Amino acid sequence: MEKSDSVSLTVHGNVRITEFPEESNVCVKLNTVAVGDWKIITGDTVALSSFSYRGADNRIFIDLPFECGLKGSSPFMWPRLVLNCFSKDTSGKDCVVGYGVLPIPTEPGKHICRVHCFLPEPSSIVQQMMAKLRGMNAEFVDPLLPANADGRYACRTSTRGYVDIEINVSIKSSETGYRFAPSASSEAKINNSHQNVPSSIADLAGIVAVGGEEHADIFGADSENETTRTA
Repeated sequence: MEKSDSVSLTVHGNVRITEFPEESNVCVKLNTVAVGDWKIITGDTVALSSFSYRGADNRIFIDLPFECGLKGSSPFMWPRLVLNCFSKDTSGKDCVVGYGVLPIPTEPGKHICRVHCFLPEPSSIVQQMMAKLRGMNAEFVDPLLPANADGRYACRTSTRGYVDIEINVSIKSSETGYRFAPSASSEAKINNSHQNVPSSIADLAGIVAVGGEEHADIFGADSENETTRTA
């Protein structure tokens, strides 16, 4: 029998575009990480794309769909998506070019998220030189390490690129005491942000033209300045 205080989470989306300035081809591996009392009940935990190359517009399209269903008892240890990005070098070997992590949005609906990917830096100059000679970047022993905070406090990283993800979230909670929806204050802020927005350059400058009088005054001032200059 299912618990009455469970939280059901349904996620489906698509990995759309990636950008790594130093790479010409990228492959994305997406992992759904559920820890604590969270469990994956439907769908695949891993999604892997094919290698995509830059097109005529200098963009790399991945087009990797994914879908999964999760269940837990509280927002504690909220599920996350971990990205492992790979690229082929000149010799045809696969090498890691970036790690990324995205907590699944806690608001139902459609979200477009940009995940910035990073790589760990070598801990010494000798290791950095060896990595350049071998043509391989530093890697994590555990590819799911970005999803956890343990063991990352002394890790130096550098940003290498980003991945754009379109994700749709559906949340169903029963008697948990948590509300997974936009609050009234956030909706009020959105409504207020659309008010008092200037619709033209004249409104932005505070000029109100009535029957062309304002334009006449402006041109009159310009003509007076020109007459004083000629004099």
